[in-house]
Amino acid sequence: MVKSELHKLGFTNEEANVYTVLLGMGGGGASTIAKKAGSHRVTTYNTLENLEKKGFLQKAKKNGVLFYDPVDPQTILDRAEENYRAAKGLVPELKNLRDKHKFKPNVCFLEGKSKVVEIFYDMLESKGEVVGFVNFRYVSEIYPTYLDNYIKEVLNKGIKHRFLCPNDEFHENFFENNLVELADSGLLKIFAVDPSKFVFKNAQFIYDNKVSMLSFDRFDMVGVITESAHNAETNRAIFDLAWLGATSFVAK
Repeated sequence: MVKSELHKLGFTNEEANVYTVLLGMGGGGASTIAKKAGSHRVTTYNTLENLEKKGFLQKAKKNGVLFYDPVDPQTILDRAEENYRAAKGLVPELKNLRDKHKFKPNVCFLEGKSKVVEIFYDMLESKGEVVGFVNFRYVSEIYPTYLDNYIKEVLNKGIKHRFLCPNDEFHENFFENNLVELADSGLLKIFAVDPSKFVFKNAQFIYDNKVSMLSFDRFDMVGVITESAHNAETNRAIFDLAWLGATSFVAK
């Protein structure tokens, strides 16, 4: 039992064996220790040297013979407490080093119409351009009043937007009736894509270091805001690739 616990504290099998024998003897010469421990004399010498280096015994010559004396076992506890204090001070610094490069996004989940709309409030705080995939038919049906207010705030704050949306009659009319002022002010560019090939039933917006996604299902409206520079950068690159591939447009 004692030897197995010593293993947990970093003792090898041979060190644990010799150290416990030493404690039982109260010290002694290498030959006597080897005999009591049931070890080869050369092996015992090596083990005694290692225990001395680790600070668990002291040696001195007595009548011309090396005598090995075990230190007080309290040393084991003192050393463990010292190591614990050192580790406690060091671990936070090590975590900081790890977290500087760790991919660890901050995720916010939103449920229900009244909560999902917070995504649009968050977009209005963007310090840079907002880009994304959107179907204005769904947005206008669910948030008709708020959409008008959003457009006014975008004009007021001067936030640039680029969107990909379906190329259909609804979006042509919606653009003419609601978005011309934004486009004329240079704050909005829209490319439209074939809705038979690219179906937008959800929306995704990329802004600053965030990616927001929302469902337009009236019976299961959910939204997610993921805050991660790496994730935002990758999704923005995907959007730009899709933007380059869009050929027909509503406004540019």
